[in-house]
Amino acid sequence: MVTLSADPGPASHALESIAAHAGIECGERHERWLGVAVESRDDQEARELHAWLESLPGVEQVNVILVSLDEPSP
Repeated sequence: MVTLSADPGPASHALESIAAHAGIECGERHERWLGVAVESRDDQEARELHAWLESLPGVEQVNVILVSLDEPSP
């Protein structure tokens, strides 16, 4: 769950950057909150994406709601 800034300018810029990222699927935005789904190859990639989201101007907080681990398909 991404908490966007209360300032509409930076929040809109962050939303555009997040929506343009190939590894992120955005849900509906509800006021300042944006649900996102991320699929990563491994823990390191997930951590890097989390850090990237947190570093975006217009993003105030990133909370992990659910983690699901699946074995790779052969």
